[in-house]
Amino acid sequence: MITFQTPPSDLILPHSPMTRAFMATADYMAEHGEIGLTKAGAWNRRFIEWAVAQIAFPGWTEEKLYSVNKVLNEYDVAPLEYLHALMDGLKWGRKHKATYRLSKTGKSLAMSADKAFTEVVPAFLFRFDHADGMRSEVPMGNWNLFLNVLNHEVDDGITAPDYARILYGEVAPGWGGPASGLSLAVLRPLCWAGLLRYEGGFGLDDRVYHKTPLWDAALVLDPIFPMDNVVPFRR
Repeated sequence: MITFQTPPSDLILPHSPMTRAFMATADYMAEHGEIGLTKAGAWNRRFIEWAVAQIAFPGWTEEKLYSVNKVLNEYDVAPLEYLHALMDGLKWGRKHKATYRLSKTGKSLAMSADKAFTEVVPAFLFRFDHADGMRSEVPMGNWNLFLNVLNHEVDDGITAPDYARILYGEVAPGWGGPASGLSLAVLRPLCWAGLLRYEGGFGLDDRVYHKTPLWDAALVLDPIFPMDNVVPFRR
């Protein structure tokens, strides 16, 4: 069973990009009253460009985004697309004519990072199908399996191919296979939530994932029993 507990306040914003994103979005609306919407109903460019500078999502920094885009729209910044959908789905925000405003529930969550984290992160991880629309092989398993295996195996760092081999045995290398699916549908959301971080390049074998301090502070998972607790079997 996966349970979240409230971590120390000073760990949340430095380590959880998705919580940072919600709090920054709430701060923007507190200052400006609303976010402008495009004709398609997306958050407008003025807000997206402001938010990217504030949040510093791993892999979605200003430097990287502007290296391939002259301007930034919501569809250019996947984490903000997820946040917008989450706020709509859980009624933390609402459309009002051509603008977007926080709901009463959204304003309540924005009162502290503690409250935001305990609602935003579990909802982001577990209420989305992160494999939806992926071209890679959809990972077999569920969050209970994915998280408990990581909890036992990630302490010294792990790559997506190593993770896939632990779960499934020998797997085909490269993008499109099980390692790629785990990278996109499991490891990436955990990094956006703030439970994992990565170092290294873009390649599946190059990127090494590690726990952040939020992993042990926020997640309650199956205990890791030391080997000296093993009872010897005698015939």
